[in-house]
Amino acid sequence: MSGHDDFVFRDLFNHSFDAQWVLSADMHIEHANAAAVSLTGYEVEELVGQPLSLLLPPKIAKSHDTYVAHYHKHGETQGVLGQPRRFEILARDGSLIPIQLKAFRLGGADDERRFGATMVDLRAQVLLEKEQLQTMAQLKRLALIDPLTELWNRRAFDDALDRQCALISRHHSAAALAMIDIDHFKQVNDTYGHAAGDRVLQQLAAHLKKIVRKEDMCARLGGEEFGILMPACDLPSAAIVIERALQRVATDRFDLDDGRTVSISFSAGIAAIETDAVADALVEHADAAMYQAKKNGRARVEMWVPETGAASASA
Repeated sequence: MSGHDDFVFRDLFNHSFDAQWVLSADMHIEHANAAAVSLTGYEVEELVGQPLSLLLPPKIAKSHDTYVAHYHKHGETQGVLGQPRRFEILARDGSLIPIQLKAFRLGGADDERRFGATMVDLRAQVLLEKEQLQTMAQLKRLALIDPLTELWNRRAFDDALDRQCALISRHHSAAALAMIDIDHFKQVNDTYGHAAGDRVLQQLAAHLKKIVRKEDMCARLGGEEFGILMPACDLPSAAIVIERALQRVATDRFDLDDGRTVSISFSAGIAAIETDAVADALVEHADAAMYQAKKNGRARVEMWVPETGAASASA
């Protein structure tokens, strides 16, 4: 190779956008380009003569040292050369920088073994990947959230109910399902308008989230109907929770946007989730108990009893 060629390749090395390294056989840095300086925060003078492990976090440095020792003993590269690898390097300021490394053997007229390495800065790519993951998680969550009340939606509720039924069948534990429907909600919409109806739905959702247990799942199933999934809760205990919610709602006034207030109540039906329970049948039973509550005067809670159908929670 002519001197002119040496100059061309040296120029190419120095002006590469990616960090370029020339390493001795024992993995000490012989040359580093401007991109390597920018990537690591070290000056060239601080890098040359130092082991490559200077830039490696302790865990990676340990495996690197093992690799170098194996190479010196056996002359094998263990399939590392030529294979792009992603990991983090340690910059001068102590920060970790994600990179992609590709190492390769360099030839030399003096037959001395050297290695070359290219490090691609992945910080922008990793940031983009994180943003994409966050966006996907947000979109997934939005697909399961009711936009008006910010409770779970029907899809999320149905999936959770299926999982709860499977858990009950495996572990034979107790759980309950409650269905809630606002009494005379049509009158609220007809009297005050649909915007007022939306405000009532939002405030009821806020009430339910405060009253039920942390492990319970509240969902708006559609219109003025809500569902509450109550794991690790038997039927009488579930009835106590829903009765408490009913009493709280009945004594509160719901604020409308125009400064007026309105009182509401709801009717609820509860069904126990038992071994071999089927989600669709459970919803039907809780719905039947809820409609029985409306038939019996509204503003009450009924429990589904398999032998007889609905029964008053307070009986």
